[in-house]
Amino acid sequence: MDQENYEFLTEKLKYTGFEDKLNAKLKEEIKSGKENITLSTSLDIEGKKMDVDLYFKKSAISDRYFFNKFEASLRNENPELEPKRHTFYQNQGVTAKEAFNLLEGRAVFKSLTDSDKEPYKAWLQLDLSAKEDKNNFQVNQYHEKYGFNLEEALRKLPIKELKDDTKTEWMIKALQKGNTYPVVMERKGLEEVMFIEANPKFKSINVYDASMNSVKTSEILGKDQKKGEDQIPDELSGKKKDLKLGEKVGNPEPTLSQSVGKGRNRPRI
Repeated sequence: MDQENYEFLTEKLKYTGFEDKLNAKLKEEIKSGKENITLSTSLDIEGKKMDVDLYFKKSAISDRYFFNKFEASLRNENPELEPKRHTFYQNQGVTAKEAFNLLEGRAVFKSLTDSDKEPYKAWLQLDLSAKEDKNNFQVNQYHEKYGFNLEEALRKLPIKELKDDTKTEWMIKALQKGNTYPVVMERKGLEEVMFIEANPKFKSINVYDASMNSVKTSEILGKDQKKGEDQIPDELSGKKKDLKLGEKVGNPEPTLSQSVGKGRNRPRI
């Protein structure tokens, strides 16, 4: 067994969010010398179960193995319904928690490379209503030039944590990973714990109350506040958070492939 290769793979597993729970099985499979290795595990995230199959392939010219991809299946709360399943390729560095967030319908901000190996950054979001080849969901991509500035969108809301630079940094990092994040905001003269998440498609922030019901931006900023592109669209307001975010809502703004990045190939994740 190539010990250096094994240690490299275990580091990849740790970074991807599997810690050391698969290390012993991986070592056993590598020692067997088989060409293809599949490791399976289940993760409990936010009270939900996600099954994961990880795929490794042996080099054709050496004993080294490569961690190529993992397939994540997020179980539906209704056991009669099919799980949401998508394959994530390791060249994009999506972690297990980010995969969960993507399958929940939220967006994740990633550093990517185009077909010419040029680096760039973009928000990725799965269209949970559309399937493409290999039974994967369609991946919508919002390039950094698309015009969504997360911090600017946050500062349009009366979020108490924005007064602290360290808390602001934590908040931005959490939202970029696709997390729903708790904050304190004032509504109708009272401070309230609310939850927020990034919505790059509409260049805005989704806001939910403690019961995870959508909250209109106008309710927070005042009744006379006019709706701008930084606010939650009316189509999304007043609906429970369990609305599938992949559902079509009005006429979506163009994605990268339709706007600023026409000449750039979209990566697969």
